[in-house]
Amino acid sequence: MSNHAADLDADRLLELLSGTRWRAVEVVASTGSTNADLVTQAASGDVDGTVRLTTDQTAGRGRHSRVWSAPAGSQLAMSAAVAVGSETEHLGWLSLLAGLAAVDALDEVAGRRPTLKWPNDVLIDDRKVAGILAEYTNTPRGGLAVIGIGINTYMSAEDLPVPTATSLQISTGTEVAHTELAAAFLRGLGDLLTHWPDDLDRLSAAYRDRSDTVGRRVRLVMPGDQTVTGTAVGVDAMGRIVVDAEGRQVVAAAGDVTHLRPLDD
Repeated sequence: MSNHAADLDADRLLELLSGTRWRAVEVVASTGSTNADLVTQAASGDVDGTVRLTTDQTAGRGRHSRVWSAPAGSQLAMSAAVAVGSETEHLGWLSLLAGLAAVDALDEVAGRRPTLKWPNDVLIDDRKVAGILAEYTNTPRGGLAVIGIGINTYMSAEDLPVPTATSLQISTGTEVAHTELAAAFLRGLGDLLTHWPDDLDRLSAAYRDRSDTVGRRVRLVMPGDQTVTGTAVGVDAMGRIVVDAEGRQVVAAAGDVTHLRPLDD
C-alpha cells in the first residue's frame, strides 16, 4: 500500500472549511484516539469548533468499548468538538447526524452512496466501511460532545478487522483524497448541526431515507442476551430506535443494545 497519509493537509483542510463552524484543525501523524484527545483537551481549554484528524489511530473505540483497528495510513479518523451546553436530551442524534454526513461525503468524493445501520455503522454493499462514536463530557465551560468517525479508506482485504467490513479501496477501486473526504464530511456535519436539536422532523426524514434499518425486520440483542424481534419503524426525538414487536412498541437507546441484526425477509 502506498503512503496516503501525506494527503491529509491541515492548511488545505482549513481553507476548505472556511466559513463553517470548524475554526481549528489539528492533523497528527498518529494518535491513540482522536476522540480521547479532544475530551482531554476540553478539560483545560475551549475546544468547541475544533477537529482532530489522523490516518493512524492506534486505539480507536466503538460502542461498548469495542476496539476498531486499522494499519497506518489505511483509515481516516476524525473527531469534532461541539459545545452543547445543557442540551442532553437529544444527544443520541449526534451519531446519526455523523452517519448522514458520511453518506453524503462518500457519495460526493467516492461516488458511492452508503446506507446507515442504526446507530453508528455506515455500510457499502451491506459491509461496514465506517464506524461512529459520539461522546459527551462535562467541561468547565459546560457540556461538550465529541463526534468521532473512522472511515476505512485504503484497507486491503487482508487488512480488514472482520469479514463484515470493507474499505473504499475495495468497494470503489479508486483513489480517494483524505483531505477532500474530511472536508466534505465536516461541511456536511456542520450543516446538519444547524438543524439540531430544533428541527428533528427534518433530520428524521433524512435519516429514514438513508437508513438500512428503518422498515426492516430486526432482532435487538440487549445486555444479558434479552432479545426483541420486530420491525424497525423509526427513530424518536432522542435518537432511539423504535421497533414494532407484534403490536408492542419497543424503544431502545444505543447504549441499551448490544447488537442489532437485520432478519432475512
